[in-house]
Amino acid sequence: MRRVASLFLVVLSLGFAFACGGGGGSTAGTANLRFVQGSPDAPPVDYVVDKTTESSNLLYGNASTYASVKSGNRNVQIVPVNSTKPLLAQTVTLADSANETLILTGTVNQLKPLVLDDGTTTGTTSSNNVRVVNISNTMGPADVYIIPAGSSLSAATPVATALDFDQNTGYVGTGSTSGNFDLYLTKPTTQFVYLATGSLNLSTTQKQTIVILDSPNGGGFTFTLLTDQ
Repeated sequence: MRRVASLFLVVLSLGFAFACGGGGGSTAGTANLRFVQGSPDAPPVDYVVDKTTESSNLLYGNASTYASVKSGNRNVQIVPVNSTKPLLAQTVTLADSANETLILTGTVNQLKPLVLDDGTTTGTTSSNNVRVVNISNTMGPADVYIIPAGSSLSAATPVATALDFDQNTGYVGTGSTSGNFDLYLTKPTTQFVYLATGSLNLSTTQKQTIVILDSPNGGGFTFTLLTDQ
């Protein structure tokens, strides 16, 4: 009788352990993943994560919204519209609560995935909140300046030097207040300007990314300003 009672207690204990999650796996978390179509000669594409189309018909320079996906290893495919053969198939590993951006760079015959960590949801007034990414295939290395709108470039200090293809500045600061700023990319160690964006409204409380691109019409450069998660 004592042996039966002891066995009953063991079974009861095991049942309690499983009920409390001791024998089961934890539920997967989520992350946010955004896509930027940065290949100048790629056709319009669909952005597919784990066989689910998150955005369709993205043109050069376009970005999707953030897709909320499971954390862990995600299969991302970039597929031309009306095709089943992907231009790019990439496994992206996402931590719980991560915010990341996947950029398709290079020309069609040399495509590359560039994955950027977008950090936390918003910045603070003391944070570094602006990031510049150079995915131009023709610009080459460039010095990067972010200065108050209308200020002279001659007295400015670059926030990054010799920023090359597929490189980024990381998040840098614009000062203690939001406002209008000019972005310049110049030939390294000179003030020969490759690209001047004109006035951009940049915030100290919202992270933003400026993607540098080749002009779709050739013969110059352009940019896309993104609001990060």
